[in-house]
Amino acid sequence: MAKSVGIKNADYRLDVLKTDKRKMEIGMIARPLEWAGWPAARDFLEPALQRSDESWADILPELEDGQLQLWAVLQPDSGLKKRDILYAAAVTRIVASREGEIAEIYLVGGRDFEFWLSDLSETIARSAQEIGCIAVRAYGRTGWRRPLAKLGWREKTVAYEKALKEK
Repeated sequence: MAKSVGIKNADYRLDVLKTDKRKMEIGMIARPLEWAGWPAARDFLEPALQRSDESWADILPELEDGQLQLWAVLQPDSGLKKRDILYAAAVTRIVASREGEIAEIYLVGGRDFEFWLSDLSETIARSAQEIGCIAVRAYGRTGWRRPLAKLGWREKTVAYEKALKEK
């Protein structure tokens, strides 16, 4: 069972807000590496990063300068402690294609995805459309195939890799 991560809700600003039935807030974090929730977000993203060809050394400078965007899925706490619970994090980037710019969901991780996946997908798509993107693309393990298909995503390509042994 994943532990709840409490984050002071004065430590971030959500640029795009979407609230669902469970009162989840989904948005882009303005200064991700300064955000108090960054360590927990990084922990959620670590398994996805391990499957990629990059490392934190590659990603951190791009998060710092805004080439990559950090998204958070939070459940707000209106109690006395004023600590929000982080459910998920995602990293996006904008890439050029022949047809136009595409928003890529490059890394995503979290817990209880059935409560937030649809809203995160919609929120990122709406934000991408507002800045002129023609599509949203996501990378992930095969386990995402079914949940994403239910949300209207289609598999476009599959990557294969063969390790080469040193001689």
